[in-house]
Amino acid sequence: MGRKIIIVAGAVLGSMISTGASLAQDSAGLLKVGVASVTYGPYMRAELGSSSPNFNNGHWLPPGYPVDPRVDFDLGGKSAGFAGLAVGFDWMNGFRGDISLLHVGRTDVTGPHTTPGAHTDITAGSVATTAVMGNIFFSPFERMGVNSKLQPFLVAGVGFANNAVGSWSRTNTATTPVVRTFNGHASTSAALSLGVGVSYQLTPVGKPPIMLEIAYRYYHFGTATGGYTADKGASVPTEPLTFHNNAGVISFSVRIPLQRL
Repeated sequence: MGRKIIIVAGAVLGSMISTGASLAQDSAGLLKVGVASVTYGPYMRAELGSSSPNFNNGHWLPPGYPVDPRVDFDLGGKSAGFAGLAVGFDWMNGFRGDISLLHVGRTDVTGPHTTPGAHTDITAGSVATTAVMGNIFFSPFERMGVNSKLQPFLVAGVGFANNAVGSWSRTNTATTPVVRTFNGHASTSAALSLGVGVSYQLTPVGKPPIMLEIAYRYYHFGTATGGYTADKGASVPTEPLTFHNNAGVISFSVRIPLQRL
């Protein structure tokens, strides 16, 4: 699964780079905004934003499985805070890369079952995510030699995410007890992201450069899984609450080069 994700991400990034370069060739002169400073070399980046969850493939295998069927859920949650810190290197040829430590705040994970019949609903649950990712940024206009303060970019990242699922409750009025609450569980999974954004140099030429970035990135943080141990009853699920943890993130970053040429 992880290998397939990396192959797909590479193919998508290659297509994005090719398309971005073609667009830059056609319209490079239209986006020239001021003269940018030389930013070659290492940099630091701090990021804050908002994450909107998009859970899919939510399900569990109840204690009676396979006599009792797999139960699927339509899971959802509220927006959560997003923060990140990164260190990287800018080659000033359209490419830069960094390694980032990301955190997505805790958000609810609840939803009704979608399997036909009288089954369990997920009435309480949560997830928080911490990830380490390697990111590659491509700025097509910079690649074409446009030395502008304003630079749109494409970005892709791969790495690992730790998904911490809090205690979760299943509710089924056709069973006794009606509500059972299971313990939380944390697991690590492969992660990837794709996104677009734009950077703008806030400082004039001759001053230490500071860049403001605005970006939208879609993250796949892999699979999140709850715990098996319940507060009531001795039976345990064949597979606890499990779902794919995805999120769309809108963020603002400040990028500061660490050397001046």
